[in-house]
Amino acid sequence: MHYPLRYRRARSLLWVIGLFWLWLWLGSAALIGALHDSPVHAVLVTYALAVVVLVSIPAALLAAIRMVLTHPRRGGVVVPLNPGRPGDSAHWWYGEKAS
Repeated sequence: MHYPLRYRRARSLLWVIGLFWLWLWLGSAALIGALHDSPVHAVLVTYALAVVVLVSIPAALLAAIRMVLTHPRRGGVVVPLNPGRPGDSAHWWYGEKAS
């Protein structure tokens, strides 16, 4: 069976991480430089960027592994989402006592 959402989520995560690294390379110095009035805020932003950089590396590796393992096959069976039966009311969830 093939679950296409796992592959798409991993691909989206790689795009987001790639855009973050591009922004980090091109524009993050301007963000930190704009905080020169408040050294506390500059230190907090620098610390936050360092944490996100360290988290993004294993996240990118895991997303790449997931993309390799769940790559869509042409002959695979796609599992459709189950939207429920048409005509079902939502009373099974909240009951008839809700106003």
